[in-house]
Amino acid sequence: MSGVPVRPELAEAQPYRWQEGLPNDRPLIRFDMNTQPAPPAWYAGLADRLARTPVQQYPDATYGRLRDLLAEYTGFPRGRIIPTAGADEALALCAQLVLRPGDRAYVKRPYYSWYENVTRLAGATITDRPNGARLTWVCTPHNPTGEDDPDEGSAERDGLVVIDQAYVEFGGTDLSHLVSERDNVVVVRTFSKAFALAGARVGYILAPEGISAQLDAIRLPAGIAAPSARMAEIALERRDQIAPTVELTCRERDRIAAALREAGYTVPESRTNFVYVDLGRPNDDALTRLLERGLVVRSYADQPTALRITVAGPRDNDELLETLCGSRPVRPAATAAAGRRAEADRRTKETDVHCTVDVDGGGTASVTTGIGFLDHMLSALSFHAMLDLELSCTGDLWVDEHHTVEDVAIVLGQALDGALGARSGIARYGDARAPLDEALCHATVDLGGRGFSAVELPLRGDRVGTLPSSLIPHFFDSLSRSGRMAIHLQGQGADDHHMVEAAFKSFALALRAACARDERRAGALPSTKGAV
Repeated sequence: MSGVPVRPELAEAQPYRWQEGLPNDRPLIRFDMNTQPAPPAWYAGLADRLARTPVQQYPDATYGRLRDLLAEYTGFPRGRIIPTAGADEALALCAQLVLRPGDRAYVKRPYYSWYENVTRLAGATITDRPNGARLTWVCTPHNPTGEDDPDEGSAERDGLVVIDQAYVEFGGTDLSHLVSERDNVVVVRTFSKAFALAGARVGYILAPEGISAQLDAIRLPAGIAAPSARMAEIALERRDQIAPTVELTCRERDRIAAALREAGYTVPESRTNFVYVDLGRPNDDALTRLLERGLVVRSYADQPTALRITVAGPRDNDELLETLCGSRPVRPAATAAAGRRAEADRRTKETDVHCTVDVDGGGTASVTTGIGFLDHMLSALSFHAMLDLELSCTGDLWVDEHHTVEDVAIVLGQALDGALGARSGIARYGDARAPLDEALCHATVDLGGRGFSAVELPLRGDRVGTLPSSLIPHFFDSLSRSGRMAIHLQGQGADDHHMVEAAFKSFALALRAACARDERRAGALPSTKGAV
């Protein structure tokens, strides 16, 4: 631009972008952003908590509560934790702290392009030769290859060593101990990946005592928005909830990688939430075929045979694999060897639900619906019915709980129906009672193929936890219809919580009995009609 004295090292800088040249006339499924496929389970019910955050004021610039929670999570003293506006601000702060015009920063190729941008902003240049570098960028697990490389991170080097561990929660080697052992190592992390808060833009730096105060001094004053800081705090308060979603992502990641390798592609072992695939030929044709189906993956001009694929939901992953591999893969849950196992999904304008059920499981559950008490009840159902249950729902809880409760019941019923298949050789009927202190409930289940419910629970209050009492009979009715089963429930008690919990437990015991195999039937249908 004539008359504007742009710094020479910034004249050719390029903005960071995800995949470009995308159509805007149809919906797209994004596999290019390295983010989780769904927000945290608690996010939909967050409105009332954020409403109490004073947006007319600047946030506490010290982020004391956030630092305390990060100290619990990382084991580092709060004074050595620097909250930042995303990991990208953290990287920029590290470059600004040590790089001068004319300096060099080392990074192994290929690399995350933001390293080059923040190096240029400091007036320095990027290099792939470590000798004489004043700063070293290390990304492990690595973007874009997904590989875990602790040796690269642990190598001793002069100057500041910045270890970017944005993806460490997906199975990478934790290198934060180096921050305590060396005076020139910092670790950068983020809430954008495993914590599923990319839109909030919160990250942090773990730094030695001699560097942390200096980094803290040059960060933006109150650079993290108050609602974003609050979301990060809630994520840490509920950090036990990230393990099930991370596990699901890792399982899908490994399934995608195995299918691509079987199709003849080269896929390095990933410890991130994405896979890197070398097609062995130019990627143009694959990109075109994917985009025709609205599937967007990441490609790079300097890696013309490669694609980077972020893990999405199982259905979307299947569509991508069908496009790249030529056939839709059979999920393990659908194979005969997997036993009585099935998946079901439901995506509407109101909810997005995914459920996997293994009737012959061990009673383990991973449930996130955004309604804490419903999660508790479904986990109890899983445990006492001795079925394995994975269920996630993102629903419009800012409207109310109705759509979430109804659709969760529908999808759970569909998964149970699919797992039971033709229902041959089962007991069909189950009857059980379960007490909880003063409460007692009686459940009878018939898996005869007709949906019907009769629920008599004399609940006194409007809610049990955050679950409206009126939706409890509706849950069982929706479950009975989609699961093609009759459910009769009667209960009594003085405490609503006790009564509802006893209801779910008695139903679970009755369901377990009804699903049990009856060896005397020798696989025959449990009906005089010869059909269910």
